Amino acid sequence: MNPFSLEGRTVLVTGASSGIGRQASISIAAMGGVVVATGRDRERLQATVEMLGGGNHQAIAADLTSSEERAALCKALPPLHGVLHCAGITKHVPFTFLSEAFLRDIMTINYEAPIVLTQMLLKGKQIQPGGSIVFVASTAGLFGAKALAAYAGTKGALIASMRVIALEMAARRIRANCLAPAMVETPMATQTEESVSSESMAEHRLLYPLGFGKPEDVANAAIFLLSDASRWITGTTLILDGGYTCH
Repeated sequence: MNPFSLEGRTVLVTGASSGIGRQASISIAAMGGVVVATGRDRERLQATVEMLGGGNHQAIAADLTSSEERAALCKALPPLHGVLHCAGITKHVPFTFLSEAFLRDIMTINYEAPIVLTQMLLKGKQIQPGGSIVFVASTAGLFGAKALAAYAGTKGALIASMRVIALEMAARRIRANCLAPAMVETPMATQTEESVSSESMAEHRLLYPLGFGKPEDVANAAIFLLSDASRWITGTTLILDGGYTCH
């Protein structure tokens, strides 16, 4: 018996063209799951699918901020046993420099897109009983972080809405949870380093007793929440931070 197995399960992974989404797709396939990978960049998305082990994996390019493309994605999907929301953006902007346009953009991408997509999938009964919905949030949504007011707001909103989804979907035996990673070595982390300086990033690294995370660390936690190993867990947020928030 392997409670972490994803054999016979189909999982939709958003933001699958790079970073955590790409690694999660690889790891889900390695655990026997069938991956439906989605993202905006068709070429990078196809590259992800080509990295996956056997199975009827597929890539469906979609801009999840577009209502038309969300609808087209839902129409093209097979029945799902899991959804892993990895798509998102971040940008360091001091609070007093936030613009309304940026606030709208980051809320649309990080919060509205995954929430509305989840609603569509649930209304259409495309997520099977016993299924699992996992949102990739952030420690920023739980703890303070300078220059991340907008980003933190979107992740905090995801965490709050996830709890409601968990309550409302329990009768259908569909679970909802969040992962809250701190700094993970992805292309997004590289963008952060470019915006704050390598010296600041080096100082930040010293605050992590176990160092920065790898995409595999988040992917492994996602497998746990997508599998029957976590069948009695819903409405929770799992912090992945190498000890950062122990301070």
